[in-house]
Order: sequence, then structure tokens, then C-alpha cells
Amino acid sequence: MSRLTFLSNHELEQNLKSLIRKERMLLHLILEHILEVDARKLYSERSYSTMYDYLTKELGYSNGAAMRRLEAARLMKVVPTLSDKIQDGSINLSQIGELARAIKEKEKAGEQISAATKTEIVEQISGLNVEQTQKTVAMSLDIELKDPEKVRVQKDDSVHLSITFTREQFDMLMSCKEKAAHKLQLADGDYSWAKVIEVVAGQFLDEKMFKAKKAKRSGSSKDIFAESFVASSEDGDNTLRDNKSLTLKTRRYILNRDKCCQYKDKLTGRQCRNTYGLQVDHIIPRWSGGTHAPANLQALCGAHNNLKYREEAGIKLRRVSK
Repeated sequence: MSRLTFLSNHELEQNLKSLIRKERMLLHLILEHILEVDARKLYSERSYSTMYDYLTKELGYSNGAAMRRLEAARLMKVVPTLSDKIQDGSINLSQIGELARAIKEKEKAGEQISAATKTEIVEQISGLNVEQTQKTVAMSLDIELKDPEKVRVQKDDSVHLSITFTREQFDMLMSCKEKAAHKLQLADGDYSWAKVIEVVAGQFLDEKMFKAKKAKRSGSSKDIFAESFVASSEDGDNTLRDNKSLTLKTRRYILNRDKCCQYKDKLTGRQCRNTYGLQVDHIIPRWSGGTHAPANLQALCGAHNNLKYREEAGIKLRRVSK
């Protein structure tokens, strides 16, 4: 039997209110820690290319929970008064998420939102619910109020999706529907949007699978190219070793060979494996005698290439000071 059953109604309510105050204080401290980890870029040292990846994969937050906390921490840096409002409960993470998304939408369109404007909007949404916050933010930033996307799993395991499209996006879907008319007719004449998306997505996946199979079939010729490439470099290819910059041929070979970020956490050995925005890095830097030979090259994502550069710059500075 729970010990709570022995509490009076007054004691139970007071305990709950006390715990909620502590929860808000703890949330504030968590956001401060997230902000500091983000500022120090510690996620890079743990082999994550972004702070978002660190929150979801290392700390176990869900996608939505991670994004809300990251948005709140970064906004708290710009609007210091937000800290107190989170602690006293006058603003919650859902409200901050609405404001953050609206700011991103404006900045994506090329308009910068000042810190003063952000502070003013934070004051305006203090104490409001989420729906009121949406309207206030939309009016303050002069943006169209859109219904948020909603995903709901139903009893039969089907998924109900509610989403708002721009006019251009809807026109693209209509064009897809027209082009897929023949296939839709064959599918028992089902012209529903669910069937349209199924047909379009199926065609996209089929094309991806076809390209993957085609690449696999031609893999032997790629292997022959790779072997000849490595052989030529190991035989003393002066172009590879002495040029000031890498050739396009070399970059393509390394990216095709590695396929993902090769950075590893020095403590755990965990590899980043990010495939976005890969760059070719010299394992032993050029200033330290490193060559363009493939054995001295690796693919790194932008975040870990920057981290490695900062570490190497520190070593170089220490050498110069001596």
C-alpha cells in the first residue's frame, strides 16, 4: 500500500505543489546545463555532430522533448528573464516551442528578430495557454497562424495525421495525384490522399532500391578503381602528396571509401557515423608533415572537423610558444 494513502487531503495537495516547484527548479537547472554543454560543444567530443543528437541518443530524450529543451535553453540565453518565468511556471516548454518555431520561420524568410522583440513577446505570452500563445506570437511577428501538425495512433494501429500545407505544397500534391491517376484507378479507384501518398512514396522507395541494387552490381568496377587509386598513391604519386589542395578525384575516393564520419569518442570509442555534410580531413595535419595519401585521409562531419581543427590549433600554438 502506498504511503500516500495515509496523507490527509491537505498534506497530499501541499506535497504535490512542493514537488511541482522542485520540478520547475530542476528544469531550470537542466536547461542551464544544456546551454553550457552546447556552448562548450561537448557533444562533439562524445562523437555527436549536433546537440540535438546528444540529447536524444546519449541522454535518451524523445525527439520532441529534446527539441523543446534545446529551444528553451537557447532562448534563455537571449532572454535572461525567461529563467524566472520557467521557475515560477508562468511560461512552459510548449509555449517556448511555439515562439521558437515562429522566430525560425521569420529568420528563414530573411528577417532578423532582435533580442528586445523576443523579450517583449516573452512578457506578452507569460501566463497564457498554448492556444493563446500561438495567437499572440502570430500577431507580434505578423505571421499566418497555422494549425500544428497532429499525429494520433488509433486503436486499430492506424495513424491519424492532421497537417497544414502551403498553397505551393498542395499544388505539388495535386500534380502528383493527376500524374498517378492511372495507378489510382487500378487500385480500386481509390483517389484518397492516403492512397496518393502511398503511390508516390512507393515509387520513391522503388527508385532508391533500384539504384542501390545497380550500385551493388557495379561494385566490382568500383573496387578495381579503388585498388588502382590506392596503388598509384602508395607508389609515390607526387600529385597526391605535394599539391597544396586535394584533387576532386581524391575527395571523391575518400568520401566513397568512408561513407560516414570517422570521428571516435576518445573515452568510449563510439564513432559518430554521421553522413551529412562530410568533409575530407588530414589525420596528420599538413603543417605537421601529413600528406595527401589515402591512408592519411578520413571523412569527418563539419562539427568534428571543426573540433579536430581547434584541437590541432592548440597543439600548434603550444609548439610555436616553445
